Amino acid sequence: MKNKILSLILFLSAFTQGFSQSFVFPAIQEYGGVIEVPFEVEKPDPTKKYKLVVELGNKLKSKEEVGEDLDYAARMYNLHVYAGVPAENIELALVIFSGSTPLVLSNKEYQKRFGLPNPNAALLEEFQRNGVQVIVCGQSMMKQNLVPEMIYPGVRLAASRFTATTDLTQKGYQVIVL
Repeated sequence: MKNKILSLILFLSAFTQGFSQSFVFPAIQEYGGVIEVPFEVEKPDPTKKYKLVVELGNKLKSKEEVGEDLDYAARMYNLHVYAGVPAENIELALVIFSGSTPLVLSNKEYQKRFGLPNPNAALLEEFQRNGVQVIVCGQSMMKQNLVPEMIYPGVRLAASRFTATTDLTQKGYQVIVL
């Protein structure tokens, strides 16, 4: 029995050595890592425009780390670039609401509320560099006693999550559910 288990371990080890699982960051650096897939055959059409909107409303699991959903959205962008879609053919909009609103607090406000600078700041900067729209729900801001000065610079302010998302869908964006 020991020999069979050892053989299986050696086989699996040899098999997996052929597949590297290191992350690459084809557009948004240091966030949304993509694992290279050497055997891919199904790819998006690089000549098409991809207009995507993602709503992020989950409560943050950790105030000390980059928001998981925000990092996942970065991964979605990186995956399209990795698959061969030119960045100029990707329009990604993130609509932040409810429990995700702290993701887009200014460093000063984040520090005031949670005792540390906003860990999402560098990713928000990467989104801006890559043309990703980040929009925050005004209804959520009002419920959380936030004013525009408390929001990270460059984040767009909407009347609501619903109006932002429905406006984007009217402009041809597809809603992606995380």
